[in-house]
Amino acid sequence: MGLNDIVVYVDGAEATKARVGFAVALAKEHGAHLVGIAFAPTALLPLYGADVGFADMTEVLESVKTQSANALEAFKTRAKAEGVSAEARLMQGMSEEFPHDFAHAARHVDLAILGQPRDGDPLIGQYALVERCLFASGRPVIIVPASPEKLALKGTIVAAWDESAEAARSINDALTFLKPAARVVLLVGVTAEQGEERAPQTDDMIAHLKRHGVVAEAMRVKASEGDVGRLLLSTAKTLGADLMVMGAFHHSRWR
Repeated sequence: MGLNDIVVYVDGAEATKARVGFAVALAKEHGAHLVGIAFAPTALLPLYGADVGFADMTEVLESVKTQSANALEAFKTRAKAEGVSAEARLMQGMSEEFPHDFAHAARHVDLAILGQPRDGDPLIGQYALVERCLFASGRPVIIVPASPEKLALKGTIVAAWDESAEAARSINDALTFLKPAARVVLLVGVTAEQGEERAPQTDDMIAHLKRHGVVAEAMRVKASEGDVGRLLLSTAKTLGADLMVMGAFHHSRWR
């Protein structure tokens, strides 16, 4: 599957620069249309007991709207400089509604790009945004780290494999990235309770990927129950992986 359109979340945080840069480069590589979406709330709830007047709240809302608009202008400038077809959208409303609205917009593109959730975001629940997009958009999601070491995706790609439907779907969704990768590793976490006999098998998936022109290898790592997700992530880092592919539902410790 190629990429014809992509959506990326844009805000005024420093981490947005890397995320937008990645989205623009990806859109340019695939000749895809890029949609940048930012958010500005129409209301803020002051902290309990805080002495904040209506005029003060209006000033804050206008300031936030200006920051979001400026972030979108920077996004458009970056895309234009790279010759990428792009559009900017400023969504407004209640903060708790934005994750739903963003996920709805993501249904109409091939891929959504979000940032690594950060605590203390004053506008939206970053975890809620990622979760809603993962489970309500019906589209694959790439989560870009706040401080990525590199953003090229043609080196090593690790795919978490446990024979689940979620893992199978995520691997097929990632074929666009797996095909040009220099190395593809199916990473299997094996717990003591499973043992090698009951551990997920990889031969059929490796054969499936080969029919798509992807040469993959299997790697098994021993893990304790409840620690599989963390071990998979640390192993991917040890391998120098550019991207980790995983089914979001089953691997609940994706953060």
